[in-house]
Amino acid sequence: MKIEVLYKNHQYEEFDSSTFVSQDIFPKGNILTNWILHLDQIETQGIILTAHWYDTNGCSDTTVIGETAIPITRRNIGYAMLLVSADELAQLVWLKKDGEKILWREGDDLINGERFFAMEQLCYSDIGVISINKRALSIFDYLKNAHPDKDDENIATSMGYTLPALERIRDQELAQADDALLTIEDEYDDDPDFDGFL
Repeated sequence: MKIEVLYKNHQYEEFDSSTFVSQDIFPKGNILTNWILHLDQIETQGIILTAHWYDTNGCSDTTVIGETAIPITRRNIGYAMLLVSADELAQLVWLKKDGEKILWREGDDLINGERFFAMEQLCYSDIGVISINKRALSIFDYLKNAHPDKDDENIATSMGYTLPALERIRDQELAQADDALLTIEDEYDDDPDFDGFL
């Protein structure tokens, strides 16, 4: 993970987790490092990156996958690194994670881009983009028509959803204003030369 930070005074900082300065920061049994970028309490704690580790030594628990019992290695507490303190936050212009802006300033407000982009993918549609929610309803309706012998719950499960989630999405889509659901044909209704093709 690479974190880039730009401040109002044009100071630019980069943090790269791909290599440790010290190669023996974790014990020799470490097989996986778990990176967590904490953006949940930045006003009080600042922006914190934590690194935890998974140790293969002394695995006593097992899980069964198929018919094979496999040892479980658990996450061990590692280290927290303060990237941007709460005092420095007012000077932050933006923060990028792996090249993508995930925090940026709009006036005095700091915008959480990860939450915004997640909602955008779920909800936003226009002429060139269909939201995940609309696609989910379309697939559900398609499968329901293609398999009339299956009940709604089985159809929802077959596409990775739950029926209550799909019902919620349908209610949310129906709650949108009619003008938000304009089709491309609606936009060209007044154009006598429009024949349905662009």
